[in-house]
Amino acid sequence: MSVVQTVLAFVLPPVVIYAVLALLTIAPRAAKRPKYRTGEKWSYEPVLWTANPAGAHLPAHVEHIEPAEGAATTGGARGHW
Repeated sequence: MSVVQTVLAFVLPPVVIYAVLALLTIAPRAAKRPKYRTGEKWSYEPVLWTANPAGAHLPAHVEHIEPAEGAATTGGARGHW
């Protein structure tokens, strides 16, 4: 096996793999999408959760859970399963 064949077999594949991984990690930054800066108007739809559904013009999520008989109604670090 010649030196050229050795380089092609043992050096080139890892270099290509590292180059592809580097391009995949750099590509999102290369797109240069505009970033949200503090104080700018938020023009995106709410995705999962909002602390103020009325302010986001969404219906309020109301969930009423009745405590089980004999269960404590105060909070705490312990739970009963």
